[in-house]
Amino acid sequence: MALRLAIITDLHAGHDTGNVKGPLAIDILEEFVATAHNFEPDAVLELGDRLTDENPQADRARLLELARVFKRLPYPRHHISGNHDLLPKADQEAILEANLGNHSAEIGGWRLLFLDTFNGTTGGEIAPQTLEWLEVELSRSTLPVVIFSHQPLHGEWLRGNPYFETDFRDHACPVGADAARTIIERSGKVRLCVSGHAHWNDHRVVASIPYITLLSATESHWSAPLPSRAFALLTLGDGIRLEVRGLAPVTYQLSAVQSSSCAVLEQVDSEA
Repeated sequence: MALRLAIITDLHAGHDTGNVKGPLAIDILEEFVATAHNFEPDAVLELGDRLTDENPQADRARLLELARVFKRLPYPRHHISGNHDLLPKADQEAILEANLGNHSAEIGGWRLLFLDTFNGTTGGEIAPQTLEWLEVELSRSTLPVVIFSHQPLHGEWLRGNPYFETDFRDHACPVGADAARTIIERSGKVRLCVSGHAHWNDHRVVASIPYITLLSATESHWSAPLPSRAFALLTLGDGIRLEVRGLAPVTYQLSAVQSSSCAVLEQVDSEA
């Protein structure tokens, strides 16, 4: 049977920054939880930037509120940190009841790897110990692998992106992404890499590895004046199908994913 994952990223709960409608984050998360129940996923993933950081007291209060909603889900949850998740990691882990460091899960014939790229900067960093962990995990896996990170790993310029084409061009991908890709490509086991951070739906293939970046749930640039309410449903089986729902929907499909050469990444049914 196919593995089913429900994914949300870049909720940015907090104040309204113009394009990012942080005050609506809880309502949007509530909708995601309701839809996830209907999808009946094998796991729920959240890819970072839960908050728009303000101060420790406000951040903690908002994280507690988010956590209460997430905990209504009766499915395994996996969270990773984004560059705006500035509370001490131990405090966040206690509130979310989740591991925010590098970790992996073996579910339904797939190995899922969650990379911790948080280092206190916008672009983040894949630290040497994370690279070592990644290499060990891939060498040990006998299953096809999907990698999740906050920042995208493809290392390419985000031409046309409202944030990372110009002002934050050097912070789109983490320091160490080149080294990570070398490990990923050498393993021959990685079928897909999925990330958030860039606030858009984007796909590309680098050295036969597909990379998909998911739209922020509260970003309004692509659905103005309303927030996108974006979340993704990822199905992993003989092929891969990732459906982004919300006000800027798009679907990506891959085939022959048990092969190490899965460079055919097709965008279908896009209304974005």
